[in-house]
Amino acid sequence: MDDEKPQLTPAARTLAHCYARLLDLVERCTQAVHAGDWVLLNDEAGELSVVADEVSAAAAALTRDETATDPTVLLALIKKNKKRDAPS
Repeated sequence: MDDEKPQLTPAARTLAHCYARLLDLVERCTQAVHAGDWVLLNDEAGELSVVADEVSAAAAALTRDETATDPTVLLALIKKNKKRDAPS
């Protein structure tokens, strides 16, 4: 029995981290709109723009990996990152 976890490349780990952050920022933008907090929306949307560029760069790096990335493993890491980074 193989107890080893599938390993992700550095590019895949970066993508998972950036994507989890992107999802968090989309949620924060949604909350700002619901609250009518346009100053917060402006701040969060600006950061969202930066993180979207980071997701794009990470995805581009992933296309150059010689090792295939299992989407299931990547999504599990994204979920883990979201839980870890969630405010307490």
